[in-house]
Amino acid sequence: MKNRYIKIFCVAIVSAMTLASCDKGFEEMNTNPNALTEPAVKSMFTLAEIYVDGQDFSNTRGNNIYAAQIVQQFSSPGGAGSKYTYSSEYSAALFGESYGKGLNQIYQLMSVLPNNDENSNAIQALRIMKVLMFQKLTDTYGEVPYFEAGKGYNGNIFTPKYDTQEAIYNDLLKELDEAGTALDANKGFVGAADLYYQSDVAKWKKLANSVMLRVAMRLSKVNPAKAKEYVEKAVSKGVFASNDDSLVLKHDSGPQGVRTNPITSAWVTNDLNGGESNIKFSKTFIDQLKNNNDPRLRIYAKLEATGDNNPANQQGLANDAKDFPGGDKKVFSDPNTSTVLRLDAPTLIMSYAEVQYILAEAAVKGWNVGGSAQQYYDNGVKAAMEVLTIFGDKVPAVTPAEYTTYMTAHPFKIAGTEAQKIEQIITQKWIVLLFNGFEAFSEYRRTGYPVLVPVNDPTGETNGTIPRRLIYDQSELLTNADNYQQAISRQGLDRMTTRIWWDKQ
Repeated sequence: MKNRYIKIFCVAIVSAMTLASCDKGFEEMNTNPNALTEPAVKSMFTLAEIYVDGQDFSNTRGNNIYAAQIVQQFSSPGGAGSKYTYSSEYSAALFGESYGKGLNQIYQLMSVLPNNDENSNAIQALRIMKVLMFQKLTDTYGEVPYFEAGKGYNGNIFTPKYDTQEAIYNDLLKELDEAGTALDANKGFVGAADLYYQSDVAKWKKLANSVMLRVAMRLSKVNPAKAKEYVEKAVSKGVFASNDDSLVLKHDSGPQGVRTNPITSAWVTNDLNGGESNIKFSKTFIDQLKNNNDPRLRIYAKLEATGDNNPANQQGLANDAKDFPGGDKKVFSDPNTSTVLRLDAPTLIMSYAEVQYILAEAAVKGWNVGGSAQQYYDNGVKAAMEVLTIFGDKVPAVTPAEYTTYMTAHPFKIAGTEAQKIEQIITQKWIVLLFNGFEAFSEYRRTGYPVLVPVNDPTGETNGTIPRRLIYDQSELLTNADNYQQAISRQGLDRMTTRIWWDKQ
């Protein structure tokens, strides 16, 4: 891999310089300033929820620049994701931030919470949040430290071993099953400190089961029997039933920090510049909506320089573009700052529409999910259009008449092959997963949809094939080398072309 060893050497030099400068204050450094004697449970729980969504660092680098460009929701000239080039900073962003912030917060809080009725629901909710974070991690990289992660607090394990993805997935399903069952409305919670559902236990149960649905469907090719078992179990326990159940995290418009939207705040503050942003909607994404007269286009996109959100005038940037054709960035579509790119735009972490699409796919496979593929598909498209009201009323919402017109023109392919039906379902899921590039990247690798034309750029690492994973944080070669080496000996070389466990042809 190009320049990998040079980059690793540079990391080693920087690390050595850092260590050499740490002799002063060594005693103070080894006194843990974060040790908790009286934990502020509610504020720590709130912060854990915020961190589950990721912060600016991982969302800007790992999501916007890498994953979302790989799956051609966004594009930029020379973008690492668009061209499949390796960037240690972008590739490592999710790995470092997840362990350093989100999982760190969850494990720290779980290590000090007494397991009693007062804290029971908070503990179960933390288990669910942990699953959300670990699924994103393992789906992005493959094997990751899991069972020994977080053991630095009470187990003195500072070089955790990597676990196989199969073992991780088995435990994710177990955790969701147990946590969802253990949630109890008669026990204590954290009140308004719960930003997700305001301590509504019934909604948390639906979240546990809906995430179980997502986790289970990821096994559809590598272990279809287990996928079917847990999809059906999730449905029997009760999944999202409407947009009101969707997992939505609200944000503040300022000051910039942990409560601002981790995607929009960096984009608007640092990069948008009145339409001069280097990151634009991909031509693939804009064409999908524009060519099909999708009423969501006016809500998603506009030309920032003029404020024009007329669908007819939207233009996406091809992912193989080396510069802006014509030299004018302003004629290419930006995310709409009146809606989805507002500074305080909420994050749609998991939607009812996504659940409906999973159920539609399960029905296509003949699994027992209590409805038809067409029913779930139609519900999913309707929900995906209606949920956009969470982004405010400055742009007219999709009307029932527009939905009907769209579905009349693009009905579910009842008479199609299984592949055609799944392509239709996943393409719609790809649309609703806008701004959740990591999940869209996982679904593309699992299904091969939507159909994307690979970019074959000389700067790329994949010889013109769409990546199958991201490369680990290379600091692991210094701080956890033995376990890193064992992981790649099982999984395959630490390259963007290496397939992870569930990624089967």
